[in-house]
Amino acid sequence: MNNKKFIGSLIVLLLTLLTACTTDPVIPAGGIPVKPPIQDPGETNVCADGLISFEHQIMPIMVSACAYSGCHDAISREEGVVLDNYENIRKEVSPGNPNNSPLYEYILPNSDDLMPPPPAPLLSQEQRDLIKLWIEQGAENTDCGTPCEPTKTSFELDIYPLLQDYCVGCHSTSRTDGMVNLEGYNNIKQYVDNGGLIGTIKAIEFYPIMPPTGSQMSSCRIEQIQAWITQGALNN
Repeated sequence: MNNKKFIGSLIVLLLTLLTACTTDPVIPAGGIPVKPPIQDPGETNVCADGLISFEHQIMPIMVSACAYSGCHDAISREEGVVLDNYENIRKEVSPGNPNNSPLYEYILPNSDDLMPPPPAPLLSQEQRDLIKLWIEQGAENTDCGTPCEPTKTSFELDIYPLLQDYCVGCHSTSRTDGMVNLEGYNNIKQYVDNGGLIGTIKAIEFYPIMPPTGSQMSSCRIEQIQAWITQGALNN
């Protein structure tokens, strides 16, 4: 065998081995991000009691449910609205007055111009309440850490609400970025079993960082999801 054929065969073998040893990564729309998101500082700079963190509570919802291609990202600019950073989001808010803030008005279930638009999943009541409270507090560009108890591992009360904020807007039945659906327990369990969920959240080698922009979960939140998985990833 000549050198060229040998080198070619070696490359094919290496690629085959790499493919066989890893699960398929979840690639976000637009490819793997170059700059990692900012991580929630968690308990190292925790928010004052009751204070909402824009950077680590509101922004993840905006990234997941609003600021994506075809809607309110910097390229699509649907209806002239961009919701990809604080300055742009602030334009849609009347501080202290959620009922006079388009950002809040359009996420209400009875809105004539409902956002996210169907068939995308509606924001949960908890998400709407969070946005409302942030506006009532003055819609400040707060970046303090969010409180976290890593031992709380109820899927319904702790894990799924967290994934709804960070993931489900992009990975739902109606919008499967990267061909991934994380809406509901059964869909999530598939990515628990193949390692994809924790791989992307931790940005393990061969996996992109998720979410691809905005705020990344705090170390405590990641520990919380890991604990749920270690305990059997129960639908509890």
